[in-house]
Amino acid sequence: MRIKSYTGKTVSEVMGKVRQDLGDDAIILATQDLPTGETQITAAIEKTDPPQPTLSPQNVNGWAQNWDADWKQPKKAAEPETKPNFGKVTRSKSSPVRAKAATANPAPKTTPKKTDSAKEHHPVEVTPQLEMLVRSMAYHGVPTLLAERLCRSAIAVDTDDTNMALAAALDKHFDFAPQFTRKNTPVMLIGPPGVGKTMTIAKMAASAMLRGRKVHVITTDKSRAGAVEQLQSFTDILKLKLWVVDSAEELKATLATPEVSDGAHILIDTGGISCYDEQELADLAALVIAAKAEAILVMAAGTDSAEMSDTAMKFASIGAKKMIVTRLDTTRRYGGVLTAADNAGLKFSYASVSSSVAKGLHALNPVNLARLIIRDPSDQAVSNEFDKAEK
Repeated sequence: MRIKSYTGKTVSEVMGKVRQDLGDDAIILATQDLPTGETQITAAIEKTDPPQPTLSPQNVNGWAQNWDADWKQPKKAAEPETKPNFGKVTRSKSSPVRAKAATANPAPKTTPKKTDSAKEHHPVEVTPQLEMLVRSMAYHGVPTLLAERLCRSAIAVDTDDTNMALAAALDKHFDFAPQFTRKNTPVMLIGPPGVGKTMTIAKMAASAMLRGRKVHVITTDKSRAGAVEQLQSFTDILKLKLWVVDSAEELKATLATPEVSDGAHILIDTGGISCYDEQELADLAALVIAAKAEAILVMAAGTDSAEMSDTAMKFASIGAKKMIVTRLDTTRRYGGVLTAADNAGLKFSYASVSSSVAKGLHALNPVNLARLIIRDPSDQAVSNEFDKAEK
């Protein structure tokens, strides 16, 4: 996917630039008003992925492992300052570290013999944009190999916008599917305890009601104290009947009743389980099979990356193909979210950025996810990153 940003005085002027450059098949990802009074539109078009940058073997092998040392190397004082190019990797003619050492300890000039096996090492000069990407990966705790893949894809994108470069990299390495499969397919939320499945069900039901869509809500969560009462309080406000079932057989029978099988949306809440308990995992799989449901994993951000990855793979083994991320407003590091989706092959669906049912869920896409990763971590207004992409 090719992603570019266009700026102009009016929306019509910017749209003209988009159509002229990308054609009628361009997809509008975001529109926002700039402080200068101009309008900026971010658009994209499907195209063949650009070729990866060609680097010499010594740089390819050591890039991810030595990124911290690379950008901290001082530049040569004699070199003129040039404007960095985000998508270009340059090499200095000599090592600044060696030059500094030679000045401190002068030695007689000698001409080293050249041999076939001796190769001069050319350090990579890291641009400010690439430095920002690498720092962001490190801050969020993204594993080294995944961070390297994302950064390499980003620097291959033909843009000077760091957010758009990372968005293109995310679009290449992850799938985004906010829409559910079919209207008549029940949606079942699964996941470990305490990640916000019941609150997410309430948000989904409220959103459907606000859009004039009929919805049925079912819960199988009778093991947790107060779980039924919590969901009941939301369905009462929405004037919906809450169906409570005890087993896979009862769930199947409930879905077959004329009152429920009327073509309306069906949302099923389940109890949180330990994915390492084989019996609990088997019982949950039985619920998914009985309902012929689209199982969506709910995961809370801010958890250890390795743990989130293991958990995601366990739930993916019983049919989960998409992921809803919660607690983005109460955490700052999202490396675990990326790791879980990558290792388990899950598609990003929706995100919760508020505990308020009225604020609902936000669709995740490459642009707003890139903004979340690169944004200033001290800024708590997480929902603003989604608002930019929804205008």
